Amino acid sequence: MAKVKRNKPRNPVANAPIMRKGGVHQKSRSGERQQEKQQLKQLVSRVEAGSSGLDFKQSIAA
Repeated sequence: MAKVKRNKPRNPVANAPIMRKGGVHQKSRSGERQQEKQQLKQLVSRVEAGSSGLDFKQSIAA
């Protein structure tokens, strides 16, 4: 029979610090700013092209 190597049980109290920062994934503030900037540029280009710009709320929701 082959020997079975048994691992020592882990301490449930001492978790790795890197694992504590998990949680809800969110965009960074810079990512949010960049997205807002892109949306503003799109709105300005649509208004310059002759669109009324009133469909802005619909494009944000999409």
